[in-house]
Amino acid sequence: MTHPIIVGDEVWCPRCKKYVQLLKIKKAARVADVSCKTIYRYIEEGKVHSVKIAGATTRVCSSCLFEGREPLFS
Repeated sequence: MTHPIIVGDEVWCPRCKKYVQLLKIKKAARVADVSCKTIYRYIEEGKVHSVKIAGATTRVCSSCLFEGREPLFS
């Protein structure tokens, strides 16, 4: 995880190389139709960019969920 670069309500994603909206783990799982555990696995595997907000909440790059170089889920 890296420190976020915030501009307005968007954050720079170094993986996507653009400013994106961040999603809470639970919402990311719901949007991607996978479990929260799967989202955490994607983070561990480096498939999605994530940041810690206020030292406690992990947020996921919304763009990484759908614009990966390879499909994350079927």
